[in-house]
Amino acid sequence: MKEYEYEKIYELLKFFNRLDLASQLMLKRSFNEIESILLMSEWEDKKFQGLLTSNIWYSNYEDIKKIITMPEWEDKKFQGLLTSNIWTSNYEDIRKIITMPEWEDKKFQGLLTSNIWNSNYEDIRKIISMPEWNDVKFQGLLTSNIWTSNYEDIKKIITMPEWEDKKFQGLLTSNIWTSNYEDIRKIITMPEWEDKKFQGLLTSTIWNSNYEDIKKIITMPEWNDVKFQGLLTSTIWNSNYEDIRKIISMPEWNDVKFQGLLTSNIWTSNYEDIKKIITMPEWEDKKFQGLLTSNIWTSNYEDIRKIITMPEWEDKKFQGLLTSTIWNSNYEDIMKKIYLPYWKDNKYLQLLVPSIFSISINNIEKGITLLKQYNIDQYVTNKCLRLKTEFLGNLLEYLVANDIDLITFNQRTQQYGLNPILSCEKGQLKKKYNIDVDIIEKGGFSK
Repeated sequence: MKEYEYEKIYELLKFFNRLDLASQLMLKRSFNEIESILLMSEWEDKKFQGLLTSNIWYSNYEDIKKIITMPEWEDKKFQGLLTSNIWTSNYEDIRKIITMPEWEDKKFQGLLTSNIWNSNYEDIRKIISMPEWNDVKFQGLLTSNIWTSNYEDIKKIITMPEWEDKKFQGLLTSNIWTSNYEDIRKIITMPEWEDKKFQGLLTSTIWNSNYEDIKKIITMPEWNDVKFQGLLTSTIWNSNYEDIRKIISMPEWNDVKFQGLLTSNIWTSNYEDIKKIITMPEWEDKKFQGLLTSNIWTSNYEDIRKIITMPEWEDKKFQGLLTSTIWNSNYEDIMKKIYLPYWKDNKYLQLLVPSIFSISINNIEKGITLLKQYNIDQYVTNKCLRLKTEFLGNLLEYLVANDIDLITFNQRTQQYGLNPILSCEKGQLKKKYNIDVDIIEKGGFSK
C-alpha cells in the first residue's frame, strides 16, 4: 500500500471516529474497499455493531456484504453468532453452517454460540451427524465448549468403551472438552480407579487437571494415612499437584488441634493462605481453638487475621460468639454486628449467641423496632428475627386480632417469653398451630 493511501485511510478512520479498527490486516485492503465497508448501512442495526472490530479485515467487502445480508440473522437463535470472530470464517462456510437443518433440533441449539467459528463446516457437519448424540448419556456434552475440539478427537472420545462403566459416566459433562483425547484416555485407564478410596474423585471437575498432575496426585503415599483420606473428594481438582503436595506435607497436621481442618473444604484455599492461617499464634489461646473446624476455609487469611485479632473478644459478652459459625460471615459484617448499639442494654444480650451471624443486620434492626411497638422487645429472640420483618409484623397483628397472648409463661424454664408462634418457622405454623401461612402473608388483620 502506498504511503499516501495509508494516510487517506488514517484520515477516513479518524473521520468515522474508528481509529480502533486500525491493524496490520487492514493494509491488505484498499482505501475504496475500506470506505465501502465503513459506509455499509447495516452497521446502523444494533445486532451487527459488535462485528465492526479490526478482525473484519480478515474478510473482503464482497464476503462481508453477503454475510451481513443473510436473512437468517432475523432468527433470534442465530443472533448469538454475531461476534467479530465470525470473520475467521468465509461466506461459503458460514452459509452452509447456518442453513444446516439440524439447528431445528433442540438438542443442538445450545451449540449456537460464537465458539462455533473455531470449527469449519466439514468438522461441524460430521460432529452434528454423530449417531452417539441419540444416547442420553452423551447429550450433556452438547454445549458450545465442544468447538474447542475437532471431529477426530470427539469421535475417539465418544466411542471409548469405558463410558459403559457406571463409575466413569459422571465424567461425561461438557468440561471434558477442556482435555484432549490422549489425556482423557490415559486418565480413564488409570488402574487406581479400581480402588474405592479414589472413586469419589471421578466427577467432571477432574478435567480441571491434566494427566501428569492427576497421576502424581493419585499416587501420593499420604493417601494411605487415615487422617488424609477425607481429602479425597472431587474438590481436590481445584488445586494443582505442587500445592497439594506442600499442603499434605505440612508438619502442623501432627497437632491434634488442627486435624479437624483436614476435610475437602481445604481445597478452596491455596498453600500460601493455609500456611499463614495454620501458623497464626492465636491458636495457642484456648478461646479461639473452637474456631478450628473446616468451615474456616470459607474465609481467606486476611479476613481470618482481622477477625481473630479484634480486641472486642476480650469483652466477655462477645466471647460466646467464638464458634465456627463465625466463618459464615466476613470481617465487615462481624464488625457491624459487634458495634450495634443494642449490646449496651442488658435486655438484648440474649441475642449474642452464634446464630446472630446467620441473621442480617436489616432483620435485627427492623425486628427490634417492630417488637418495641408492642412493648415486648425485651423478649426478642434470634429465632423471631430470622423471620422477614413484614411477616413477623403480620403475625403479631394476627395474634392480637385473635386475642392470643404475645407473651407466655414457659413451665420448663419458669420464665416469661415470646409466644413460640412468633419464633416458629413458616412450615411449622400450620402443622403445630393450625395457622395458615397464606393468610398471614396477606395481612390486614383488625380486632
